[in-house]
Parts: sequence; C-alpha cells; structure tokens
Amino acid sequence: MNPKTVVITGTNGNLGRKLIQAFTPQDWCGEILGIDIDFLGEPIRSDKFRPVQADLVDRHDRRWQEAIEKADAVVHLAARNPYPDATWEESAASFDMTINVVEASTRAKPRRLVFATSNHVMGRYKDRPEGSIPRSLKPDTPPQTGTIWRSAGQRFESTAYAVAKLMGERLCVLRASPDALTAVAIRIGWCQPGENLPATISPTGKPIDGTEMWDEDGLRDLRWFRAMWLSNRDFTGIVQAAILADASGWPAPGIVVNAMSANRDMPWDLEPTIRALGYQPQDDVWSVLDPATRPEPT
Repeated sequence: MNPKTVVITGTNGNLGRKLIQAFTPQDWCGEILGIDIDFLGEPIRSDKFRPVQADLVDRHDRRWQEAIEKADAVVHLAARNPYPDATWEESAASFDMTINVVEASTRAKPRRLVFATSNHVMGRYKDRPEGSIPRSLKPDTPPQTGTIWRSAGQRFESTAYAVAKLMGERLCVLRASPDALTAVAIRIGWCQPGENLPATISPTGKPIDGTEMWDEDGLRDLRWFRAMWLSNRDFTGIVQAAILADASGWPAPGIVVNAMSANRDMPWDLEPTIRALGYQPQDDVWSVLDPATRPEPT
C-alpha cells in the first residue's frame, strides 16, 4: 500500500490529537495535514504532521482547500463547539464547515471522507422503549434527534448539536459517488479527552471525578451514556478502518455506521460497522465498571 496523505480537520482537539498519535507511527500513513483555526496548547510533534491554520467556515480560504486537494483521505472532526451543549448559532457554523469540506472533497482526485457524526442523532431513543433493547438502534433506524438529560436540577438537550450532525450525514451520503468520493459517517459514542476512563463519564458530556451523586433520572441518563462508551483504542481503530476499508462491498458509496466499543447489551448495533469496515471493537465498558451499574437487558 502506498502511504496516504490524510487531512484531519479539528486536529488540535481531543479526537484529532488521538488520531495523530495513533496514525503517525504506521507505514500506511505518509503525511497528516492538520486543519484548525488555531494551534494553542501543547505542540503536536511528529515528522509526518503539518499544521494548516485556516477557518473552515470561510469558503474562500485557500489554505484549507489546498490541503484537501492533496489528500487521499479526509477525516472531518471540526466543529465550532464539539460538545452537545452547542447553540444553534454554533451548530449552524459547524454545518457550514461540513458543507465546505464535503464540497471540496468531491473535487479533483478520488478520495475517502470520514465524517465524525454523533450518537446524539439517535438521542431521543434514550427515553423510548427501544433504548433498552440490545442492538435495536441500527444505522438505518429512523433518527430521533437530540438527547435530553438532567444535571444539577437543570434540563439540557442536544438538539441543535445533533441536527447539524444529522444534516452532515445526509450530505455525505448524497454527495458520495463510486468514482469520486466514498464516505463513511461514523456515529461516535462517548470518547472523552485524555485517558477516557468509563468512571469519569457524565450526562453532561464532560469528564467528572466519579464522586457526584445522581438522582434516579440522572442515573438512568448515566447508564445510557456509559453504554455508548468508545475507548481510545476502538475510536482510532474504527477511524483507521474507515479510511482504509474497501468500499466495493458497501451497499452505497456513502454509508452511516455506529461507533461504540463492544459494550454488552447496548442498544446500538455494531454488526453493520464490522461488516463494512472490517474492524471488531475490542473493549467493553462493563468489564471496567462495577457490574452493578450495568442496566438489565430487556
């Protein structure tokens, strides 16, 4: 296999840095062009990494366009606010980024696009019967967009964040074609910064120290979010498989797949992911956490 040039958008964030660490030691990865609006914080050190400081909302910014023109594969992670509490304004900006990246990816040489969508596209199932049935949520299950959760006596929802992700999925599938652009939209589960330990998952989407007290509603929300845990190993493995998979056996040039670890009795079905990408998730949240916190299967 010839080494690939990979563009990663949002490369300075949590998920982007995980991918760089996993990909750059491997022979298939020739160069990573990392697009972000800034590169504050700890420098990314790798001979294969090239930073591209650019604004993906600006469709006239040639810096990011030139990077995509060189790419064999594009991994689109960037968002104005990458957390579920994104406002409508932030989510609209995120969708503008996705429009620009998808359209640029359809031009010039054939390439693979991997779009980081989200489990929040199916979030309303948390409070429906299907949310407690193992493997009931398949990629083609009708979306129920936006998760509702409670924290510190307040009600939150991710509708604005999730709608931008759903529209991004639809755009990737619509614009994919066997001769120019093959696309995988991966519905990412809970993949926190750093060690990404199951014990620090919270209903808010941001890590906790594990000592918080939850009421009955909060505990139900917490079980839902824990069941969608995506370990660092499985996250990087699924994205790598999405870059390298042979699309000839896919049902269409653009596909949507679930991306969680192999968490027992979770409602998300991973079989289509395994068939399409050839990657079998390795980890299980309930092998790490106290089994007493595991919801009973229906």
